[in-house]
Amino acid sequence: MPVTLASARFDGLVIASNRLPVVVSVSDGEVALDPSSGGLVAALRANPQPHLWVGWPGTVVPEELEQSVREALAVESCLPVFLSDDDERDFYDRICNGALWPLFHYFVDRFGFTDQAWRTYVAVNERFADTIAELSAPGSQVWVQDFHLALVPEALRRRRPDLAIGFFLHVPFPSSEIYRLLPPRSALLRGILGADYVGFHTGDYARHFRSSCLRILGLDSEPDTIEHDGRLVGIGVHPIGVDVRSFRETLRAPETAIAQADLEQRYQGKRLVLGVERLDYTKGIPQKLAAFERFLEGDPERAETTTMLQVLVPSRLQSAEYRDQRDEIEGRVAHVNGRFGQPGRTPIEYLHRRVSATELALLYRRADVMMVTPLRDGMNLVAQEFVLCQAAEPDLPGRWRGVLVLSELAGASHVLPGALLVNPWDAQEMVERLVEALALDPVERHRRLDLMADRVEQLDSIRWAQGFLARLARFARASKPASLTPLDAAAAARIDRKFRGARLRTLLLDYDGTLRELASHPDLAAPTPEIRQLLVDLAASARTTVHVVSGRKHRTLGAWFGDLPIFLCAEHGYLVREPGGRWHPSVDVDISWLPRIERVLRRVARDVPGTLVERKTCSVAWHYRQAEPEYGIWRARELLDALDQLLPGIPAEVIHGHRVIEVRARGVNKGTYVHSLFPSGKAAGQAVLAAGDDLTDLDLYRALPAGSIAIHVGPARPQALGSALRDAYVVSSPATLRALLRSLIVEA
Repeated sequence: MPVTLASARFDGLVIASNRLPVVVSVSDGEVALDPSSGGLVAALRANPQPHLWVGWPGTVVPEELEQSVREALAVESCLPVFLSDDDERDFYDRICNGALWPLFHYFVDRFGFTDQAWRTYVAVNERFADTIAELSAPGSQVWVQDFHLALVPEALRRRRPDLAIGFFLHVPFPSSEIYRLLPPRSALLRGILGADYVGFHTGDYARHFRSSCLRILGLDSEPDTIEHDGRLVGIGVHPIGVDVRSFRETLRAPETAIAQADLEQRYQGKRLVLGVERLDYTKGIPQKLAAFERFLEGDPERAETTTMLQVLVPSRLQSAEYRDQRDEIEGRVAHVNGRFGQPGRTPIEYLHRRVSATELALLYRRADVMMVTPLRDGMNLVAQEFVLCQAAEPDLPGRWRGVLVLSELAGASHVLPGALLVNPWDAQEMVERLVEALALDPVERHRRLDLMADRVEQLDSIRWAQGFLARLARFARASKPASLTPLDAAAAARIDRKFRGARLRTLLLDYDGTLRELASHPDLAAPTPEIRQLLVDLAASARTTVHVVSGRKHRTLGAWFGDLPIFLCAEHGYLVREPGGRWHPSVDVDISWLPRIERVLRRVARDVPGTLVERKTCSVAWHYRQAEPEYGIWRARELLDALDQLLPGIPAEVIHGHRVIEVRARGVNKGTYVHSLFPSGKAAGQAVLAAGDDLTDLDLYRALPAGSIAIHVGPARPQALGSALRDAYVVSSPATLRALLRSLIVEA
C-alpha cells in the first residue's frame, strides 16, 4: 500500500533492511526506480501483508534531490535512509563487507576492523532506529533484516519499547571461537537481543548464537529462549524458501515454451552441468572449476558429452578485490577451455551478466546436474529454485530429471534431503559426486527430486514470513511486563509513606543475590559489616521485625546472624529460629531419599571441575557457578534430565536457581514460613515488604498477605514472576535494595 510523506504513523508491518527492494538511480536531476534482485527481496516481496520498507536506496543521493527520491519511493511503500559517501565506505564496505561478512562466513584471513568504521556502523544503525521509531504506530511489528542492522533492535527498544521487534539473520552465525574475534562482540549480541524474537536458517546457527551469548555475555539459555534485560528473547529456526508461485507462473508463460525448445536444441545430446552464483569469494567458484578440470582430466572424452555452464552474476565490481575474483574465475575458465576445448567444443561456457527470471528458470529446468558448492552459505536459494523448476513440469521426452550436488556447508543442506552432499574444499570428492550424479538411474533421480520438492513446497517464502511473524507476535506479547515496575524515586516515596504510616512493619529478606551480591563460591558470600549493621538498625526501627529467609544452611546463618535481634529461616523454610532462640523444624518431612540423590550429585561434581555439592538438613545442592560456562550449562541440563527419571515416587522436588540445582523435600519452601507468620492470609494494619532474586523466592511472594510489597532484585523474568507478585517492583542490584531499606529506618 503506497504511503504518503504526510501520513500518520504506519500501523502495518515495517521491514528494515540495508537495501530497499528497488534501486534508485539519479541522472541529470531525474529519479528512476528499478526492481532489486536477491533472495531476501523476492521472499519478502511475496508477503501479502501490508508493509512499509525502510532501507538505503542503493546510491548516494544529492541533498537537493532527497525530497524527490522520498516521493518516488513512497509510491512503492518504501522510506529511504540516506547515506553519504563516507557512510557507505565505513558502514557498508569496511564493517559489513570487510568485517562481519568474512567473519560470519569463517574467512578470518579476510577480516579487518577499524574503530572509526565501527562508529559509523553504530551511527547508521541509530539513524535507522530513529526513522523506524518515528514512523511506526503504537504496537506495530518491526522486522529487522540481517547483520547490516544488528544494532537496530536494541536501539529501537530504547526508543519504542511498545513495538514488537523481530530480527532475522540471513547469513551463518559462526561458532563462538570465531565470533569472539570481533572487537565489539558484546555490543553486537546485545543489539540483536533487543529483539523480541530472533530467527536463523538452521539449528546450528541458533546454537552458535546461544553459545556466544553464554560465553561472552554470561547469559543462560534454553533451546528456544535467552533471558536478557528482564525479558525472554525467543530464538527460532526458520529456513527461508523461494516464491513458489512466481516460479511456476514463469514456467507456465507462453514465451517460456518457445525459449525452452531453443535451449533443448542448443544442448541436444549434451549433459549440462549448471552453476549459478553471485560474484563472491564465499561461493567457491574457483574450487568448483578446479574440480571440473579434474573431472575432465579423468577422461578427456567427457568434454564431448558434458558441458558446464557457469553463470556469474556481477556483484560489488567497484571493489578491486571483487574484480580480482572475477579475473581469477575468467582465467580458470580460459585455462580449462584451452586444455580441453576444440573448434565447436567448449567444455565451460561462461556468462558474466544478470539473467532474467525466465532464462534462469529454463536453465534450471534443462540442467542434468546442478552444482551448488559454496564454501559457506547461510541458506542458498539457488538450490531450492533448481528443485522447484525441475519438479514443476512433466519430464521432457528422452531426458532424465536433474540431480543436485550441494555443499554440506550451505544452510540448504539441512533442508534438502535428496541432494548429493559434498565437501567443497575436497576436489576429489567433488569429482566423485559429479560422476555419481551423472550416472544416477532415472528411478533414483525421481526419488531424490521428489523428496526435495516436497520440502521446497513447505519452505515457500510466504509461509516462511508468516511463520516468523506469528512467532514474533507470540514472544512480543509474552515479553511485556505486566506486574513488574522499576523502582524509581516516586515508587520509593510511596513505599516510605506506607511504612511510616503502618502500625507494624515486617521485612522478609532473602540473602544471596538480594541483601548480598552473588559470589563465585558460597563460602565467599559472608555478610559485610555494612549488611550486619543495616539489619541491626532495621530491627531497632520502630515497630519493625526483620526476617532473613534464605536457602543457606542453618549453621551458616547462625554463625553469620545468630547474635543479631532478627528472625532466621534457613534451608528454604525448613528450619527456623527466633532472636536468641534455638533452631527447630517448621514441618515434618521424609528425607530418606537424600543419600541416594547426594551420591548422584557428587558423581557429577567429580566429572565437572569447579563444581561442588552442598548437603543441608532436608536438601542437597550442586553449585556450578565456577564451572566452564558452556560445559556447566550442558551438564546441568543432563543432571535435570537424570533427576526427572529418579524423582517420580520420591517426596522431593528440584529447584533450578542461579547456577545451582537443588533437590529439596517436598512441602518445604519459603512460603511455608510466611504462612506461619500470617495464618489468616491477612496483615491488618501492617506493612509487609519481601525481597528476593530468583525462582526460589516465588513461594515467598505467593504466600504474602494481600497488600504486601514485593521487590525483585536483578534481571527480572516477568513471564515467570508476574503471576506471583502483587504490588511488585524491580531494583537493579543488592546495593540498590540496601539503600532503599536504609531509607525505611524509623527512629524508635
